[in-house]
Amino acid sequence: MEEAWQKTKEGENLEGKFGTALQAPVDTLPTTEFVKVEKNLASLGFFTPSSKRLRNTQEKSFTITTVADGKRMELKGTIIPSAKYGLPITADQDKWIALCKILNDIVQKEGVVTNPVSFTSADILRLLRKHRHSGKNYREVEEWLDVLFSTTIFSEGVVYLANEKRRVKDRFRVFERAVSFGKELPDGKVADKNYVWFSDWQLQNINSNHLLPIDLEAYRQLTNHIAKALVPLLQVWLYASRTEGVFEKRYDELCQMLNIQRYQYSSLIMRTLAPSLDELTEFGYLSDWKIEKTSDGENYKIIFYHGEKFHRDRRARLSKQASLPPDAALLAEPHHGKAPRSPAPSSTPHQSDHGNQKKTPPVNETFLAELMKRGVAEPYARTILAAIHPEQPVLAQLEWGDQQVRQSGGKILNPAGFFVSLVSGNVMPPPNFETAAQRNEREVKLRAEEEARRAQQDLETEYEWYCAQEIDRYVKSLDSGEVDMVRQARRQENQGRYQNQWLIDDFTERETRRELGKRAPLMTLEEFKINRDRQPELPLKPVAEPVASDDFGLEPDVMPIDAEIPAPATPPPTDFILVPDRDEAAVLGSTPHEPSTAMPEPVVELAAELHGPKEMTDNDVIAEAA
Repeated sequence: MEEAWQKTKEGENLEGKFGTALQAPVDTLPTTEFVKVEKNLASLGFFTPSSKRLRNTQEKSFTITTVADGKRMELKGTIIPSAKYGLPITADQDKWIALCKILNDIVQKEGVVTNPVSFTSADILRLLRKHRHSGKNYREVEEWLDVLFSTTIFSEGVVYLANEKRRVKDRFRVFERAVSFGKELPDGKVADKNYVWFSDWQLQNINSNHLLPIDLEAYRQLTNHIAKALVPLLQVWLYASRTEGVFEKRYDELCQMLNIQRYQYSSLIMRTLAPSLDELTEFGYLSDWKIEKTSDGENYKIIFYHGEKFHRDRRARLSKQASLPPDAALLAEPHHGKAPRSPAPSSTPHQSDHGNQKKTPPVNETFLAELMKRGVAEPYARTILAAIHPEQPVLAQLEWGDQQVRQSGGKILNPAGFFVSLVSGNVMPPPNFETAAQRNEREVKLRAEEEARRAQQDLETEYEWYCAQEIDRYVKSLDSGEVDMVRQARRQENQGRYQNQWLIDDFTERETRRELGKRAPLMTLEEFKINRDRQPELPLKPVAEPVASDDFGLEPDVMPIDAEIPAPATPPPTDFILVPDRDEAAVLGSTPHEPSTAMPEPVVELAAELHGPKEMTDNDVIAEAA
């Protein structure tokens, strides 16, 4: 009863005759009410998304990746929870944001926050639209003060001191001291409100405006704990990637920061995160989100696409700061590190928001599609492409960027931002980089050269068939006496070279054909090509009449021309294979380019008993035959 009476008296202190400007009725609150919260607590994941106290958790460690002076840094931190209450949870974050609203009002009124800061529990409950006649709600406010006072941050560079502009390694608390309503103050008096003494680093950052804006009205309507925990984090992430329109966060780092269970399978990840991410999309914080594998394929990443609310809130804050209309404030936003372009003069004033809106300049749709395929949101992609030179090799820059992302092994944490920087900064690929278009041109050229080579090869093959056919026709047209005369001359020469009768007969026929073929009226290769192109239907390969092979295995076009050569009494032994040279093959009609149609060369077999008196060795015979 006494506790309830104390809470009632505290509420009367807020809403009775001693009321302050904070006591405005709920229905007078603006629809968009920005609350500026201290940036360190917002970016560290200080509050864990949970509906219940995490009393058994020993600590929460996390790593933050940042870039300072062009160098990538990994900063580490640990949150040591209260032994009694555990880690700060979503309900503690709610009350912290409400307290930040009170601090904002103090700054607006007095210009600076000083210790101690006093407020009633009813102030906190009213800002959160909680029932102010419930003893349970008042006890939760008191518990929240204990949690924030007893939670410690171990910083290895994660805490930033705005006034000193440096990151520090030390131990920090949010409150140096907290006295709840009804407890004794340092001067011995009983506290008529709640009093807190902020730590020096908190006061320094608050008074240095090291703050993040949060829409209190929208935040109050969120129901998912992870969604609420992500709101301040998204303010940091989305602002850092405002020019790219997309932000990526590794799933394992997100789980570490939020202190939520990490799953291996995308279905479980989806089940855990989808309700909260969908709620953020519904409220406009995000326009879309995806869960994808990282480039190394060993982890997952969450891709956040900037929502309209982020842009709308940013324009509203800029317009308020500069006392400009929202459209003018939008023009004042930085444009990829370049001076913003002035708006084109309009001949007619804006009558309304419809019909007279400035249209986005036309852009190359191919470039736009390629940027969007790489994760850049369409509005930002159009803005970037509208500002570049029409002749800029965007595709080459993006393809080179793809190569760099692949080779980085996951070190490029925000590929979409990397692609934007390449295009907006007009970063040229190295001279030895081959684009897809260049590679395709080279491959087309190689294919054309290969086709030309094969065509030339086919032409030469067909020309050899033509020569063999014409030589056959020419030899058949000669007088047999003339053929015998040439044959006898060649036989006499071969009898002086070889002792094996089979070799003598074979080479006699070959050389006879070769010598007679030299007299045949043949076209040159160039003349043959012209004639073939004019008469493509003309058969170029001879159709040989079937001829029974003899024991020597000769091809039909190398058979004896007039008289048959007696076969040896015994089959020739298999010592070696005699292959005629290219000139012989051309004259005889055999060709290495037509293995399926040409018959094998005759197998010449030598044996000691066929040599007669051994005046020459086998090697001598082989050498001479070759």
